Amino acid sequence: MALSCRFYSNHLPDLEDTVMVKVVKIAEMGAYVTLLEYDNKEGMILLSELSRRRIRSVNKLIRVGRSECVVVIRVDKDKGYIDLSKRRVDPKDIAACDERYAKAKAVNSILRHVASQLGFTTNEQLEDLYEKAVWHFDKKEKKKAAAYDYFKRALTDTTVFDECNLDPDIKSKLLEDITKKLTPQAVKIRADFEVSCFAYEGVEAVKEALIVGKQHSSEIMPIKINLIAAPLFVITAQTMEREEGIKKVEKALDDIKSKIESYHGSFKIVMAPKIVTDLEDEERRLELEEDDEDEEGGRGSPTGEEDDDGLVAPKGLDEEADIEEEARKGRPVSDDEESD
Repeated sequence: MALSCRFYSNHLPDLEDTVMVKVVKIAEMGAYVTLLEYDNKEGMILLSELSRRRIRSVNKLIRVGRSECVVVIRVDKDKGYIDLSKRRVDPKDIAACDERYAKAKAVNSILRHVASQLGFTTNEQLEDLYEKAVWHFDKKEKKKAAAYDYFKRALTDTTVFDECNLDPDIKSKLLEDITKKLTPQAVKIRADFEVSCFAYEGVEAVKEALIVGKQHSSEIMPIKINLIAAPLFVITAQTMEREEGIKKVEKALDDIKSKIESYHGSFKIVMAPKIVTDLEDEERRLELEEDDEDEEGGRGSPTGEEDDDGLVAPKGLDEEADIEEEARKGRPVSDDEESD
């Protein structure tokens, strides 16, 4: 049986903590979830805590198997009951929750692997390792997941764990695993946004705005912009530098916004720039496709073609633009032109 342990020294979260959960079941009263950072303790999100708006489709708000950032609104530490809310989460806290969870999860993966290599057979042994090598740093910095930064430091400074009272063999295995798993690797950054323009420039204005955003692309950090379903687009970047990558994508979005607004068009960020895995990226793509099918009556997204600027536009967009332009000029469009 695989060993498990909570990520932090406290057994349960505190009131108003933002935590990462996984949805396991949706019932009449609400959604049952497991708290991923607290050894999969069970919690519940009542239907009234899913959204501030009137709920038309629960599946659009929350789905089984999906991970969500939620806030703790009630904790019964005697009975172990935990009530959670999705609608009360401050958007500013979501990014911090994602980052903390990613760091704590990476540390957890390292410790469980080290425990397996050392032949640990009980969760108590793993918890003791956590106490010495992880929670020691969390308490020192008075911050959850602070140990991750010390683990990263250990890549260049092997004396980091000298203060942890670890056996030489455990320290050696820990440093070995840290080197394998925390050596920097390229990450994918993604953001979803809407851009449209109903002024005279129309399609050309949208295209120019997207080109401005794509100009931030480089060999070191390639940036791509693809159409999902008008007016929704996705921008992605591959980079070794996480923070710098997010800032560059944010700058590209700012420039797109400025350009389209100069043509009196509109811009809206649907999902702020964040680091995603290939699996999360695919799940997001499928989710947006499903939403588009619901909104369009199952029509699906149009097929696209990539132009010389690396931008993907729906098939037939140029023809539609020509028809619109001729209509503005007041010249009737023949049936032959519309059918081309």
